[in-house]
Amino acid sequence: MKIGFVRHYKVDYKAKKMMNSNDFEEYVTSYDNATVIENKIDLEHSQWNKCYCSDLTRAIITAKTIYDKELETTDLLREVKMYPVKKIRLKIPGFLWSISSRIAWKINHVSQLETSDDTKKRAKEFLSKLDLKEDENILIVSHGFFLITLINELKLLGFKGDIPRNMKNGYLYILEK
Repeated sequence: MKIGFVRHYKVDYKAKKMMNSNDFEEYVTSYDNATVIENKIDLEHSQWNKCYCSDLTRAIITAKTIYDKELETTDLLREVKMYPVKKIRLKIPGFLWSISSRIAWKINHVSQLETSDDTKKRAKEFLSKLDLKEDENILIVSHGFFLITLINELKLLGFKGDIPRNMKNGYLYILEK
């Protein structure tokens, strides 16, 4: 059995270099609603029996261009949403907002509505809905931080494969069992 993972296409959005907490919240919303830049994905001639996809637009667009059968969309495959760690008017570099929110997520800080523990539970819930038959190949189109969590859970179930922590957008990665 193979499980293929595709991180959605690259998002066509330029963030401000300097942001306060309100700017960061606007950036997260704008990013979620931005268009994507398509690229060719080599699916390595694999036959995919099913394709599960995040219900966010960037993932759906990606999935529809690489999978020509019916998609199963679900909010369980959504990206972990970022929130400012603290409300401030001071403008700081945008990348610091992203880094601080991801660190806050990892350490289960109260500023993040979903903690890393919550993300693990969501990944396990998604996996519990799959029928992991030996003869089926499953394609999953989702988002970077969520995919890292999902892949880690699958490795605990005995799936193997070399997938980098910094997954490229619009590229196929595979785990096998």
